[in-house]
Amino acid sequence: MAHSTQNYPRLSIGMPVYNAERYLAEAFDCFLAQSFQDFDIIVSDNASTDRTAEICRSFAERDPRIRYFRNGRNLGAIPNFNRVFELSRSPLFKWAAHDDLYHPRYLQICVRILDDDPDVVLAHSRTAFLDDRGEAFPVDPATGCYIDPRTGLAQTADSPMVADSPVAILRFWQVLSGACWGTHMFGVMRREILQKTRLLPNFSGGDRAMLAELALLGRFRCSNDVLFSKRFHETASCHLSEKELLGWLSTDGKAYSRRARQLKAYFSTPQGKPVGILTKVGCVGLVAAHSVKTAAQAVAGKDARRAAQGLAWRTREFGQDVGRQSRI
Repeated sequence: MAHSTQNYPRLSIGMPVYNAERYLAEAFDCFLAQSFQDFDIIVSDNASTDRTAEICRSFAERDPRIRYFRNGRNLGAIPNFNRVFELSRSPLFKWAAHDDLYHPRYLQICVRILDDDPDVVLAHSRTAFLDDRGEAFPVDPATGCYIDPRTGLAQTADSPMVADSPVAILRFWQVLSGACWGTHMFGVMRREILQKTRLLPNFSGGDRAMLAELALLGRFRCSNDVLFSKRFHETASCHLSEKELLGWLSTDGKAYSRRARQLKAYFSTPQGKPVGILTKVGCVGLVAAHSVKTAAQAVAGKDARRAAQGLAWRTREFGQDVGRQSRI
């Protein structure tokens, strides 16, 4: 059933949280300081055991736009991300992680991008990387890459040109091949378009599958200004082991093949989308080609290197050692 948006703000910010006390107040302050103020913040607490509930209720008492919900048990991250969207009603929506930061003009710029071009379904900005203390990663002036302070490795933010093509199959490919961090999922989206997707599927990398689906429905557009900052810290999902990630994403305890779920999601993405048969066939071909490449990278040890980088953020001494070695 369609819901009227007449009595709702223009934008709903969905913030799924679990044991988020370390950065949560800073995230609230960040949004409350935005130049664009016509929003509400929907918080879904996944049965936190720290001071998360106390912090949320304190901010909700001060600002009625903050709506706090608490799950009776930990549903896992994916169901909780989808839950905040289901609790929203505004015509515009964005997901927000409790540990990321935004420039005060972020929402204003993104809403303006959507207002100026009806073909755009998602608006975002260029991305910077922060460490656990909120300090910006240094930038290599020769390459423009961010340098991870724990490992010394160069990290490249997702291109602002991802899914900005007027051609649907090119947008699909740009997400498939270029949305490595998936930061576009924290952009501002049109609710009516996001409702036409399956939201976030339950597997590692499901954010990219959702973005690929969304890209077939319209263009993404990014501001050239760096208005969004992704934070790296020891409990960030990108630093979890495969076993830990499985339990973090969902608590249903079901064993499954990540690759099988990925392939099923990507191969079925073109179904029901307003694109021609040639585009649908082309998307399937691109998924097949990309799957071969991904399998080859896994065999070459890319997953193992990713795990080692994650460990560097969780063990300071190890991180310092890796950083020194990488610069030799």
